[in-house]
Amino acid sequence: MQLLAHTIVKNRHLVLVIALILLIPSVYGVLHARIEYDLMSYLPDDLDSVRGMDILDREFHYADRAIVVIRDDPDWKVLKLKEMIEQVDGVSSVFWISDISDPAIPHDYLGEEIVSQFYKGDITFLLVHLAEGGISLESEKAIADIKALLDDNQRLIGQVVSGIEMKELGMSQTPGMVRAAVILIFLVLLLALPSVALPFIFMATIGAAYAYNMGIAYIFGQRVSYITNSCAAALQLGVTMDYCIFLIHSFQAERKTHDPETAMEKAIASTATAVVASAITTATGFAALALMSVRLGADMGLFMARGILLSVIATLTVLPSLVLVFQGVIDKFAHRSFLPRFDGIANWAIRRRVPVFALAVVIMAAGYYGYSKVELNYDLEATFPQEIPSIVAMEEFSEAFGSMREAYVVIRDMPGWRLQQITAELREIEGVNSAECLADLVDPAIPLDFVPGEVAKRYVGGGYSNIILNIAGSGLDDTTENLIANVREVLADVDEECYLTGSPVITSDLRRITDRDMVVVNAVSIVAIFVIVMIAFRSPTVAIVLVAAIMSAIWANQAISGILGQPLFFFSGLAIGAIQLGATVDYAILVASTFREKLGELDPVEGMRSTMIECGPAILNSGLALFAAIMGVYFATTLLAVKELGLLLARGALISMGVASVLLPPVILVLHPLLVRTSLRWPAGRDLEQN
Repeated sequence: MQLLAHTIVKNRHLVLVIALILLIPSVYGVLHARIEYDLMSYLPDDLDSVRGMDILDREFHYADRAIVVIRDDPDWKVLKLKEMIEQVDGVSSVFWISDISDPAIPHDYLGEEIVSQFYKGDITFLLVHLAEGGISLESEKAIADIKALLDDNQRLIGQVVSGIEMKELGMSQTPGMVRAAVILIFLVLLLALPSVALPFIFMATIGAAYAYNMGIAYIFGQRVSYITNSCAAALQLGVTMDYCIFLIHSFQAERKTHDPETAMEKAIASTATAVVASAITTATGFAALALMSVRLGADMGLFMARGILLSVIATLTVLPSLVLVFQGVIDKFAHRSFLPRFDGIANWAIRRRVPVFALAVVIMAAGYYGYSKVELNYDLEATFPQEIPSIVAMEEFSEAFGSMREAYVVIRDMPGWRLQQITAELREIEGVNSAECLADLVDPAIPLDFVPGEVAKRYVGGGYSNIILNIAGSGLDDTTENLIANVREVLADVDEECYLTGSPVITSDLRRITDRDMVVVNAVSIVAIFVIVMIAFRSPTVAIVLVAAIMSAIWANQAISGILGQPLFFFSGLAIGAIQLGATVDYAILVASTFREKLGELDPVEGMRSTMIECGPAILNSGLALFAAIMGVYFATTLLAVKELGLLLARGALISMGVASVLLPPVILVLHPLLVRTSLRWPAGRDLEQN
């Protein structure tokens, strides 16, 4: 390690040149990142409901649909609008009542059953099929051109429309999120660090690591979810900034007796192992997310794990080089740290260590109880900001035409009479408001060529038939779950290839696999970090204490949501445990490792007092940096999934900070005799060893 440190210090200008060269393609990657806004694309492919939705999208073009909601316009004006939209590039067809009857025929002659499908009071709608589905350049242009044709009485809704509006919102807000995170974390560092210049150097170091991470993603064609993209910069800044702090503190200590170059070599050599070990625990926490069935976990987990490793490399190479090159500037703008001392807190906690120990146990138990009461929200559409135009218009449309809760039964083509039979059985299920197939609307004896194209397209395609169910309930309630189970029971007797799908069904399946993921992800992250800590301290007992401390902080964090009755978006509920554990277990490791070192010179009580005074400001600095970075994201976005995850992470940083700096030290002190007996090379302390 000494050789590496010497090489970096002696070649610091070369290091900076290489770093700058690598930044060129990396910055391009940041500016042209491939961001994925469709969370449905991250669902596991092996779910029947997902397979069914893929067929719907491929053969029935459900992902390609948009709806123009029209209020208080005469039929002639609606027909004219329909004709104009049909001329838009990227629109394959537009469906309205005019496709099944002459517009000149009065509604009274058409029958209520047909008219009610297209009119509710003064509201009607056009069903628009796009040539290109999903969020693509073609669909974006088509949607923009359609919107340009609409007046104040007309609104555009649909999954693709909401997705495009989400993309526009995300692209407009992401720079603000990064800017807010940078400003807030800069202010924290300004208060904590001994020079005005150091925050700039720290931000440049970790900022470069983030750019490298995004550049790698771009070069290898990796699409990054909008949730990951929104949080990644702030997370990487907040989580890895303490690596820089550790190195600088060591450098400043060495400078008291050595010249800057020698001091930096010693600082790199002495902190590299600790920084790498810390990074491994953090990266492990994030990497555990890759075990989620929903690929959103792998998207964030692997991206952040890679970012953390890149931050370590930057901290050990770029940071020392920048510090040595700009040492004069750093010294010129030096100032004292404004972080509070921990003397008073240390004295209070140690004098009352037994009551504090009891309090820690109570907090852990209460936190776990509150955590067990947390409810998860599995509705992907609920993550859309409610103020975007398509969501507002969707509410108006639903009020007029009723619930848009549809489920679909996709079946390999079969005789019309059999399809009618299955549809009739489904219609009898409690909670199914309506069920219809093509055979219900058109006599099966009529050749398909004589059926209006838009009607046929809705019910048959690619060798499949589609039964459309309108179902009761809201969200993922018992009514919906029972309904889905009953529908699947009916379909179990269907011999042909058959899938039940739709948003409510996917949501139900998502809950089922999330229950499994919750256990797997948390278990793997806990066990992996436990093993790492156990090896580092040569003690299973120390590992249990440290992991339990941070787990109590995690439970307390989620318990707040449970107590307040705030359901968490399922990804937030799944991810927060692994992320908070990986991001903040370093605080606990710092306390334990420092205490172990102090025991070589001091008795346990004085050793822990010294540990708290020394580690408290460092933990406070790191926790506040993470809190500030994430709160910058929270205040700068209206994307609900990002906002919720940000609040959980920011709150978790503060709770972990408090647990590690105030509660954990007395717990370790109370358990010190046990740790001595159950650990290899855990010192008893100077006075105890003498006895």
